[in-house]
Amino acid sequence: MTDVVNELTKPFRMSETEQKIRYGIGSAAAAAAIFAPLSYKWKGVLTAVAAETILSAVYGVSPGRRLLHV
Repeated sequence: MTDVVNELTKPFRMSETEQKIRYGIGSAAAAAAIFAPLSYKWKGVLTAVAAETILSAVYGVSPGRRLLHV
């Protein structure tokens, strides 16, 4: 059964390079949200971007590919 699940989710998985890029973007956004002198609105936006990119890298699933069915 796990083979079937793995084959169905394979097109939605990301490569190791994409995963590293997402970690980098998420880390940069988190650092900017913490250390940059921005308003709370922009800190919230950067925190959301950081959380989304880091979590998608951790789980290895690309939400864009899942949305577009590429």
